[in-house]
Amino acid sequence: MSQSNAADCVHSFLRHRTLIMTALVGSYPQFDSLDHVLKAVRARELERGAHSDAGFSYSIHGRGCRMIGPDGAVIDMDLLLDGSEAFDAWRLEVFARSVGMSPVPSRDDLLQECHGMARAGILTEPEPGWFGPIE
Repeated sequence: MSQSNAADCVHSFLRHRTLIMTALVGSYPQFDSLDHVLKAVRARELERGAHSDAGFSYSIHGRGCRMIGPDGAVIDMDLLLDGSEAFDAWRLEVFARSVGMSPVPSRDDLLQECHGMARAGILTEPEPGWFGPIE
């Protein structure tokens, strides 16, 4: 598997994350951060899952959230103990399959790409194997 395919996957994941979260903020203001979303769900101010009129949806699971765009792109993020929003190689693989990426990069290639992007200052690695965007 080529590293360029893994790089394309990570960059596309980050673009879709921004697009989907921005769209969800229009319907659900809590989507300015995953921490706010989870707090709103716990306070029963926001449902555990919903589908917006524009075709975006979300579903809360444990300490994270799965968001889906109208094109079927799946973005899954977790909230780590330090408050960081993060994803791992498995979530990138799920995203790649959801957007029809072919071939789907291997988890090893995705992990290697994320480590490189963390060294380059594009991503953070708040916990080993967990990555987040620098914003």
